[in-house]
Formats: sequence, C-alpha cells, structure tokens
Amino acid sequence: MLQSYFKLLVLVFLTSGVIYSCKKTDNFTNQAVNLSFSTDTLNFDSLFGKLYNATDSISIFPRSITLQVRVTNPSAYDVKTNISLDGNIYGFFRLNVDGRPGKQFEQIEIGAKDSIYIFVQASIDTIEVMGFQEIKDKLVFETNGNKQAVALVAYAQSSNFYSNKVLNCNKYEDMNWNNSKPYYLMDSVLVQKGCTLTIDAGTRIHNYNNSAILVAGTLIVNGNVNSPVVFEGSRLDDDYKELAGQWIGIRFLKGSVNNSIKGAVIKNAYIGIEIDSLSENNQPNLVLEQTVIKNMSAVGLLSYSGELKASNNLIYNCGLYGLVGEFGGNYELTHNTVYLGNTGTVRKDPGIIFSNSPLRNSDGSIRFSIPLNLTLTNNIFYGNLDDDFFINNDVEGLPIQTNIIEANLIKSKNTVYNTNKNILNIDPQLKDVLNNDFDLKAGSPCKGAGKSTTIFVDILGRIRDASFPSIGAFEGE
Repeated sequence: MLQSYFKLLVLVFLTSGVIYSCKKTDNFTNQAVNLSFSTDTLNFDSLFGKLYNATDSISIFPRSITLQVRVTNPSAYDVKTNISLDGNIYGFFRLNVDGRPGKQFEQIEIGAKDSIYIFVQASIDTIEVMGFQEIKDKLVFETNGNKQAVALVAYAQSSNFYSNKVLNCNKYEDMNWNNSKPYYLMDSVLVQKGCTLTIDAGTRIHNYNNSAILVAGTLIVNGNVNSPVVFEGSRLDDDYKELAGQWIGIRFLKGSVNNSIKGAVIKNAYIGIEIDSLSENNQPNLVLEQTVIKNMSAVGLLSYSGELKASNNLIYNCGLYGLVGEFGGNYELTHNTVYLGNTGTVRKDPGIIFSNSPLRNSDGSIRFSIPLNLTLTNNIFYGNLDDDFFINNDVEGLPIQTNIIEANLIKSKNTVYNTNKNILNIDPQLKDVLNNDFDLKAGSPCKGAGKSTTIFVDILGRIRDASFPSIGAFEGE
C-alpha cells in the first residue's frame, strides 16, 4: 500500500513539472520595436455623405466595405502596443482590434514573430458633406515609445437622395435630373403616368439594394459618347464596381410611352431594362441608342409584348440572357452587339430569344396572343453555346408577321439563318473581350459586311461606311 502511494506522489510530481515547463513565460521587451504593416495606406473609395430626405424624414449613413491591415512584430521578443486614431474628430473611421470594436486600445500584445489583424470601416455619418471631400486620418501605433502610423484615406460626396419616392410632376428638381451631383436611390422611384423624367448628360444614378426605377409615364435619357448617363449600384469600392445583381433595374410599366435612352451605361443590376407591355400609341415603348448594358445577374434587356427600336447598343456579361422578347411584340434592331461569351455562369438556354408564344392563365388557357414582328439588321448575336440565338414560332401563338433577318452574325445551329448576307457560326473577332473591348479587329468578318441603313454613326460616334457598314455596334478602325 505504501509503495502504491509513493508511486502516486512521483506521478503527481512529474506531471506538475510537465505542466510548469509548458506554461508560457512573459518575454516582453521595453526596447523600441519597429512593427511592420501589410500596407502603409488604407484607401476607401468614394462614399456618400449623410443622406437625408426631409419629406420622408429618413436619414441613413452609408458605410464602406471593411479593409484590414496586418500588423507584424518582427522581433524576437513579445511587445505591447497602444493603438488609436490620430484625429477622428467626427468619428469617420471605426476600428476592430482582436475582435473588439473601439477607438483606442492599450497594451495590445503581439508575440514574437507573430501578427494581429486590424479591421477598419469608414462611415461619413456625422456631417453634411458639401460637394466632394477628402477625409484623412491615421492609425497610430505606440510601441515602447516608438510611434508608427498607417494612413487612412476616404472620399465623400453629397447627393440628391430619394427613398420610396413618387416623383412630383410639379417640382422641376424631381423631373429634371442634372449632373451637378449624383442621385442616390435608397428605394424605388416612380415616374407617374403623364409625367416625364428627363436626365441630362453626365448624370450618375446610384441604386441601393432592391431599388428600381419604375416608369409609368416617360423617361428621357440624354447622354452622349463623351458624357454618358450612368445607372449603377450604390457601392463604389473596387470589389463592387463590376458586380452584378446590386439593384433591380429600369422597368417600363403598362401605359408608359415615348421613352428614349441615348448614351447611357446601365450596369450591375438584376435585369437592365424591362418593358412590361405592348405599346399604347403605335410608337416604340423605348428607343434605345448608343447604350451599354452590362453585368446583369439575369437578363440584359427583357420585353413582354413590347415595341423596341434599338441601334448601336452593346449588351454583355449577363448571367442568363442578353436579349429576350416574349409573348410577341415588335422589334427593330440595327447595329447592336449582344455577346454572351464570358458571362461567368453556366447557361443552358440561348442568350438571345424571341417568341410568339401566347400568355397563359394559371390553368393553361390562353389569356392573350400578340403577333411577333422582327426586323434584325447588321447585328452580332454571339455566345459560347453552340446555339445562342432562337426564334420560337409557337403554333398556338399568332403567326410571325414580319421576319426580316439580314446581314447579321449569328451563333446558331439552325441553317435557316444562313441566307440574306447573314454570317453563321464564325468568330466575330472582337478586339479583347476579356478586357471588355468589343470593337472589331482589322480582320473581323463583320468589317464592311453589313447592309446600308439610315444609321450613319456607330456606338462611339464614328462615321459608318454608307455603302458597306460593319456588322455590330462598332464600325471598327
């Protein structure tokens, strides 16, 4: 019994020794240590300042993405450092150190040859920003008397702010948007029936999550090649600049008439443009010219029984479809480029579809049928599928009335399109689609292969050859 007790004491002693030997001992130095940083400057892209709508009594404070800096202790000793913001008078920047939010942190330990991460966010929520303003601060580290800093730089701008707004026909500023400062749409805006919203060249419209521009009246966009009107999301950081699905898009409702979009860039939405019904005045629902529609998570341009006249437009990088005309309608498309070759998504259906199928009720009965009229001239319809162009001639719909398809470059297995100067299944030889340059190479089969039309310039404003223009939105150099 005594022998067993002795063995137990020895075991306890040895175990205690192991535990003691594994216990970490402090190895802090009081000497000056130079910390190293993964960057010397954190740059936050343009932010909108405090947004306020007096009519709706709404105030929001847009915030930046979160950036990080890695702080490394290169020495052979542990250190303790104090971390703070140099100025931060208005609280523009927020910190999170080691999982703790705050503005000032003392005696933060960094082990020898170890590192920590600091997360920083910018929010211009305490002042009214006038115009365009640079915001600067420093993230200061004091380690045993040695001071070091990482610069923080953000840019803020004021904007016209609308939230869930029905635009007032009697207010000039509501119905005439200019380029003096951007427009920030927190929620959807509605152009009422009988009202006209006119947007001047160079105007920028930023749309927050799930916002849409709804048009029951008329929308006139007066951009140009050198000063386009830009519709995009509300986040301007690098990770968001070309990111699809940030807002809903532009939707023309039933009864909307005489709409015109020229010289625009519509980007980063769910559906770029949606036309909701047949024209009510024997004129196109929309005349679309010299416009780029890109980075749509679903569809570039979607029309239900609509009437569309489109020339010199570029549609690309759309997740499912570039151009869809459903339930009949009238489509006059000249010198457009619709490219579905680098969408980044897996597509199974053709990227360009027109259909005369009737609209059906939930029980399968036909609700109504609209004739389909197509005049497609000098367009590029191309994608990465073997069959990226499809016209559905539904026997239960009304017969296709007009079906003029000539001098287009088409990606399709249907040889019926291999007539009327159409070019089938040949690479259009665009300059650099990976870098979004859709102009024509010198040896492109589209060069000089088009039919003479009344469209005398291209999407860039360059003069087209009057007798032998190029196919697509770009004339080529």
